[in-house]
Amino acid sequence: MRRNCCDVEMEKRHATKEHPYVYRQSGLSAVLLSGIDLYYCPNCKAESPVIPRIAQLHESLAQEIIQLPRLLSGDEIKFLRKHAGLPAQQFARLIGVTPEHLSRVENGHTKTFGKNTDRLIRAFTLTAKKGKEARKMLLGLAERLDGRARRSKSVGISYAMKPRVGWQPIKQTA
Repeated sequence: MRRNCCDVEMEKRHATKEHPYVYRQSGLSAVLLSGIDLYYCPNCKAESPVIPRIAQLHESLAQEIIQLPRLLSGDEIKFLRKHAGLPAQQFARLIGVTPEHLSRVENGHTKTFGKNTDRLIRAFTLTAKKGKEARKMLLGLAERLDGRARRSKSVGISYAMKPRVGWQPIKQTA
């Protein structure tokens, strides 16, 4: 493998437990990988990892983060949000904060959220990872929450029992 900017042949090395690769591209501060090959430029010291099954790696990282017995850090929250495919603005609506506040937390400019918001983040991440339908439902909820914040009138929820169908929601007019 040749490095274009240095015009030099890259050297191959294998990451081990003793000399792991620091996986900064994950966005997390301390993920170390071993058992993978790296291409190393002797001129500029750049490394290019070959990471097999990266989706499986990210899924494992997300599961590990969700199970941490402490409040999540900003970079962990950002990783989970991105892993779940939830855009920042809608995610902020879901957890009840402004997009600006979410950004400050994710980027380490302010302290992390409290216990209740932390739990919401973990729950929404797990729900969104269950598939497109769950993610679509969460994003729709975010949009409705944003619309509800602008309305002052409360709307009730009504259901009607229909023979052979069961309970069906009745749409309310505002």
